[in-house]
Amino acid sequence: MLEGVLTKSILRRLPATVTEVRVRRRQPFCYLTAKGRTTADYFVTDQEFEEVLSLVTEHSLYAITEKLVNGYIPLKGGVRVGVAGEGVMEGEKVKTIKHITSIAVRVPHQVFGIADFLQIDGYFNQNVLIISPPGAGKTTLLREITRKLSNAGKTVVVLDERGEISGANGTEFALDLGRNADVLFGFPKKVSYDNALRALAPDYIVTDELSGERDVEGVLRAYFGGVKVIATLHGGETDVFHGAFEKLSGVFDRLILLSKKPRVGTVLKDVLL
Repeated sequence: MLEGVLTKSILRRLPATVTEVRVRRRQPFCYLTAKGRTTADYFVTDQEFEEVLSLVTEHSLYAITEKLVNGYIPLKGGVRVGVAGEGVMEGEKVKTIKHITSIAVRVPHQVFGIADFLQIDGYFNQNVLIISPPGAGKTTLLREITRKLSNAGKTVVVLDERGEISGANGTEFALDLGRNADVLFGFPKKVSYDNALRALAPDYIVTDELSGERDVEGVLRAYFGGVKVIATLHGGETDVFHGAFEKLSGVFDRLILLSKKPRVGTVLKDVLL
């Protein structure tokens, strides 16, 4: 999945189970697996950094300016690339990013069985909110819940704006979402909610990273329309129903809080409401 994204000298030093790679100018690259973070004994030169940057931007930094401004670059197979550098402003809006100094490549992966504690193979009829800090495994758990629901005969519509949940690549999906899942990718969230509810008759809607009022409105439309919702939210505690999310306080039946310790994907709390 990382071929054509990273240089051969970096690729041959990575384990097969890698989930994230950090490439920084004139620094050793780092990578993440379920066991934790490792710093390689290999320094990335300016020339090699520029080669990686060229690969992840498909040889045209200018052409993907809008995606850079949004903070990440979506690649085939659900790979997601974040960059750090100097923001160039135009009024109050970020126009572009220059002097890029580091690249974060996140690799989607599956861990089968991690949702077994929910007992989805039997009777399951819950709205679930997965809460975690970045990189603690919420999308991985979301993906496995989707697969389990789908294989249990539920019609699941996945709102996958960036293709990160499904690994969407044209008409193919790099990741297994089960036998009964429909994926809406590349659409803005608001459009996806409307399409799902009007045309695809879901039992469940699955969505990653609730982020504001529009997502809240979409979840509420699904909830009051009799559709169950499985969603994720950035956070470090289960006390999340305030501000924009206050309206969701009566929607979810179950809150799952994930942690990176002692390992990524650890269920810190599993709360039935």
